[in-house]
Amino acid sequence: MSRVKKNMKPMTNKLNKSLKLSVIFAGIILTSCASYQKDHFTVGSTPKDYRTQHPIVVAQSEVSEDLIVSTSMYKMSFRHENTATSFYGKFRSSSAKVLRVILPAGSHNEAAARRVGHDVIAHMKTLGLEANQVVVSRYHASNHGDAATIRLSYDAIKADVASKCGQWNDDLRETSENQNYENFGCSTQNNLAKMIANPADLLGPRGESEIDAGRRDNVINDWRASGTANLPSLL
Repeated sequence: MSRVKKNMKPMTNKLNKSLKLSVIFAGIILTSCASYQKDHFTVGSTPKDYRTQHPIVVAQSEVSEDLIVSTSMYKMSFRHENTATSFYGKFRSSSAKVLRVILPAGSHNEAAARRVGHDVIAHMKTLGLEANQVVVSRYHASNHGDAATIRLSYDAIKADVASKCGQWNDDLRETSENQNYENFGCSTQNNLAKMIANPADLLGPRGESEIDAGRRDNVINDWRASGTANLPSLL
């Protein structure tokens, strides 16, 4: 019996060591799985950037306005005058250099369109349009009926959203990874693109303008003369 007990002790020690190693390896495997799941959800919880999904694209685009002219017109109407005034205002605020006046040719109202076009150009010159800023051209309008239009146009930089809004392909209830839905931020990007006055500001900041030395001297002299006496109270 004593010999059997002596032989069993080494075997028991080996089994204990094997069991300990198995527990250690199992712990490492479970820890790795937990770490994978944790890292997976940590990465997945990062929301998609709406500026990447719905980028604002700044590109050159044509801005145009059509003037309807009947064959019996001898001069521009008040409607034409108001349209020309508004269009010139947009042209002046843009970065465009040339305003195009495109007249119909070969249509029944060709003569009337030529007279109205002349009046429109003369009216915009009274608003400040320079002679070298106007380009007059013609297009074939024999198939455009009796009232072919006069087109006013210029090329300007415009901002627009590249993607299309209203995409509801995903289930909004499926938020296990805290991701933004596909349509998130699309309307905001569209509103920003429409409201910005100068789309070039989206490409980079403007340069600093020169300081007004005279104004600076006046402010400093006023401060030295009266200090804070002329400043309004904040309370």
